[in-house]
Amino acid sequence: MQVEELKGKLVLFKFSEEIRTDLPLFQIYKDEVWAMVTGIDNEGIWIENPAYELGVWWDDKGNLIPPAKQVKEKIKANILVSWRYIKILMSVEDERFQKMKNERLPGFEAYK
Repeated sequence: MQVEELKGKLVLFKFSEEIRTDLPLFQIYKDEVWAMVTGIDNEGIWIENPAYELGVWWDDKGNLIPPAKQVKEKIKANILVSWRYIKILMSVEDERFQKMKNERLPGFEAYK
């Protein structure tokens, strides 16, 4: 399998130790995570967090919402992981494994 073939697949990532302290910022709570690959380029691999919790700071008109009224919402986010921080990748060649029925992926929520 070539790395380019991982795009659109659910892949297990094992990250290097040097990035471990930065992972919680991206709501990744272990140094391994299952994630959907959304892109591949020279810099690294783009992975999707289907339920990233992000504070909503602006209303629909672009006005700043007062801090006391800001809420967190779950949104789909893409994260670029640099090649240097990826230790191991694993893809499973079983069609059942690639057909997801919901937005919750093991790794971003189940591993917390």
